[in-house]
Amino acid sequence: MLKRIITVAVTAVLAGAFLTSCGSSKTKPPAETGSLTTLVADTPGLCDAVSFPFDVTDLSFVGYSPTGGGAGTTPINPSTVSAPLIRMNLTCLRDFTTVLNISPAKVGTYDVAYLTLSEPQLIFYDPTILPPNPPINAAQLTVNPLKNIQIPVSPSLVINKGYASVIRIDLDMLHMIQSITTDPATGKLVVTGTPEVTITPLTASGSQGQGFGELDDLVGFVRSVTNLPPGSTSLYKGSFTLQLLSASITGPPLVTINLSDTSQLYGFSDLNQVVTDSVMEVDAYIDVDGNFVATSVEDEYVEQPWNDILALIGPVTSVTRDSSGNVTSFNLWARDVEPNDAALVTLDTIPVVNVSSSTIYQYSSRSVNFANLPFGPNNITVGQEVIVHGLVQTPKGGSGTGAPALPTTVTAAKVYDKLQSILGSFNTLVQAESDDKTGAFVFTPCSTIFQGVPTMVFTSNQTTFVNASGLSALSGHGTPPNITVKGLPFFEQQAQTINGVTVPAGTLVILAKQVHQL
Repeated sequence: MLKRIITVAVTAVLAGAFLTSCGSSKTKPPAETGSLTTLVADTPGLCDAVSFPFDVTDLSFVGYSPTGGGAGTTPINPSTVSAPLIRMNLTCLRDFTTVLNISPAKVGTYDVAYLTLSEPQLIFYDPTILPPNPPINAAQLTVNPLKNIQIPVSPSLVINKGYASVIRIDLDMLHMIQSITTDPATGKLVVTGTPEVTITPLTASGSQGQGFGELDDLVGFVRSVTNLPPGSTSLYKGSFTLQLLSASITGPPLVTINLSDTSQLYGFSDLNQVVTDSVMEVDAYIDVDGNFVATSVEDEYVEQPWNDILALIGPVTSVTRDSSGNVTSFNLWARDVEPNDAALVTLDTIPVVNVSSSTIYQYSSRSVNFANLPFGPNNITVGQEVIVHGLVQTPKGGSGTGAPALPTTVTAAKVYDKLQSILGSFNTLVQAESDDKTGAFVFTPCSTIFQGVPTMVFTSNQTTFVNASGLSALSGHGTPPNITVKGLPFFEQQAQTINGVTVPAGTLVILAKQVHQL
């Protein structure tokens, strides 16, 4: 018997308006639904690509209805009037995963997806561009196709009535790029590429508390807080909604983060202390029912967009120090702003961050700092990703006829050392304990933004190794393997000893949560 095809519009679009019944006075019963969470991630890509933003404007799944019925399109965001445009940045997703959409989905089995992207950009750090111009090379990028990219879903996505389903979209920037050349007339990079995308349904495993897996370092701002009444029978202690990908034009994902008895809270001890516009960094897992449950929450700062106080996120491109080696100001590539406010900070520009004796320094992802390294004004260097909370001041005018525009400045109230994923190569094994996980090795970042700063990676028995059994597997190659290190970076100006290993002065130390062999 011929199976009837159905199409479900998901994630970032709905083809305009909702379908309505016509030509019949009978009311159709509502479609049976489950819930679908769509995650997105990137396989680590090009070394000097600092920013790769684009919009997801359509994602639909095609499959078969278990009950038959006519072909049609079912909106996944039923409360969305217009088609949302979800803006994301692949370079923020190197070995990280974030949420693209959470919504109901029509019961069925789906084995093909169609994805449409728009407005892709690829922006490189280019040290050959001399001051006063910023070292930003916006490539002339051509990616083809962008519309209705057909992607097999393997294994098939199954939506069951009343149950949670989760899928993961991997956008492979490394293999997406086909050629990079330089236009000799303009000096601009000319890049061509073909989308490389895989879509994989995730399987829930184990009991409550394991579910569909973990998500590291979700960054967003609080939109609402829910305190449960006394006597509540909920598994959780309350929740807050976290706005993600706020640079999206319409419909950015909004995630409910639930707190449990084991959630580690930093910056607050009770939900009553959390207010809207607080910027949070959250580590969480998705339980078997599709709920997001926090393992760690860092309440960093309350932003005030109406008073020009925002959070800027990105890598440091240059630093200015005093005679004691403390940073007095640094340039920050503003790859993300929370909440996003284009009138104050244009994404992929480089504001100047000024710090003072009143600036507070902290690191997020507290559990990753297994060596208990301090973070302060002498622990910042180029290439390091930070989150700056502070007052943004836009320039009132140029500095003279024909002079370059004055930069945006930020007076930093708080600076956070951020968990980041750095692409490079394994160099030399320094130490390995008997568990083959705990130890240290010399690492060479491949991006020129690090400006050749010597780098050493420390691992612990909690470090995850991907595509490698441990330190011995990395050191056993004839040719040093390419890897990404996800961890917390600390610049050590003075020579010291960490976990029994001598660290030379002027070394960038990365405490690794994950080491991924590519």
